[in-house]
Amino acid sequence: MNKEQSFTEYLNEVSSARSTPGGGHVAARVNAFGCGLMLMSLRIAVLKKDPSNTAALKLEKKLLKLQDTSMKLADEDSESFRSVMRSWKSGGEPLENALGYSAEVSQKIAGAARDLLETINSEEISKYKNIITDLGLAAALARTAYEGGMMNLKINSASLKNSSVKNKFINDAEKDEEGFRILYGNIIEKISEYI
Repeated sequence: MNKEQSFTEYLNEVSSARSTPGGGHVAARVNAFGCGLMLMSLRIAVLKKDPSNTAALKLEKKLLKLQDTSMKLADEDSESFRSVMRSWKSGGEPLENALGYSAEVSQKIAGAARDLLETINSEEISKYKNIITDLGLAAALARTAYEGGMMNLKINSASLKNSSVKNKFINDAEKDEEGFRILYGNIIEKISEYI
């Protein structure tokens, strides 16, 4: 999805028979939407009342940067997938490099989603009680983006021939997933107090 493309056009593109944009691209965009909801929540709950709140302005800047990163990762995911497809027939080192790069991009998507969830977790949830469902949905979108990134990371790294690189990706993912699940559960528990 580029700046000139409508959401409907993007949805049609995702729904097409083409392989890109695919799941990783969508996962990164979902994280950008999560950032958007968190930004909206911050602006309504805090900045609307106190536009000069320095902590909130700092958080706004951080969220805008994370949203921009997520949008760029979506495009990077599509490019990494195209690179895998271009090198599939030739195999060998070009394919190994393309798969490694694609796994790295997927890891970055999951990392951006984790960053969003950690940002939400760092906030005092009670100040968002009037728009708590928007905050909850931002967390749910981060979870979806994270899971999408992790699925792609696992599938791409599983095809790697270099077992040490493959195992590092997979082991890092497994360690990270447990912490992410706990973090998400903690946030949902906090949010549930206001629903």
